[in-house]
Amino acid sequence: MKRSTPIVLLVPHALACVLFVTASIWMEFIQTNRSAPDLYLAIAGFVALAAAVLASLFLLGLVIVRPEARRGWPWLMVHLGALVLVAAMASEWFGTHLA
Repeated sequence: MKRSTPIVLLVPHALACVLFVTASIWMEFIQTNRSAPDLYLAIAGFVALAAAVLASLFLLGLVIVRPEARRGWPWLMVHLGALVLVAAMASEWFGTHLA
């Protein structure tokens, strides 16, 4: 496994975080939770979250299947932590949007 592979696979996680934070900031800025921009940002965030899950599963497959990639377990834990963070952001947006 190349050194840059786990870092590149974190791009969907970061993108999802940025999209959910932007949606939350937008809702705070306009003082409503029923605008189209925050909904579109969140939908893009959920798509990025799905891509992040796929990237994490891909890294899991690499770590399990390839013997030279066994050192990738710490990166797998970083991916898991990032997924938890993004899921928390998505949950927070969802709760705020429904309130």
